[in-house]
Amino acid sequence: METRGKRYFSPEVKLEVVQRYAAGESLRSLGAEYSIRPSLVHQWATAYRRYGESGLRSPGRPTRQAIAQELLARSKEEDASQSLTAAQRRIELLERKLAQQALEIDFFKHALRHFETPLPPVGRPGATAPTPSSGRKRNRKAD
Repeated sequence: METRGKRYFSPEVKLEVVQRYAAGESLRSLGAEYSIRPSLVHQWATAYRRYGESGLRSPGRPTRQAIAQELLARSKEEDASQSLTAAQRRIELLERKLAQQALEIDFFKHALRHFETPLPPVGRPGATAPTPSSGRKRNRKAD
């Protein structure tokens, strides 16, 4: 009796089988055509539904291209998150600066109003102009 060694199918062949199964061909006919168990076709279809085309790859060491793509994707995600946090810090700084400037504007508006109020006219020539009262009452002697 002759024993067969373990056969390997490329992801492309697996994808073709899965697509034909999804199109309506039976497990038995696909199994017979490719000389594989129908349950294996079902396993490939399940892996494809769960993980997409990467689910059809053989387990084992990933290719250099796959590693490079994964590292590139990770670095792009990290760059995006770092630039996002940097932008958020910049926004916070600018918001604080804007609030400080608003306070300064309010202060200077109030100070300008104080200087814009006209002084009352002087009653006689050579007299000094009165200053606004402090709100205290003076003790006056009765005449």
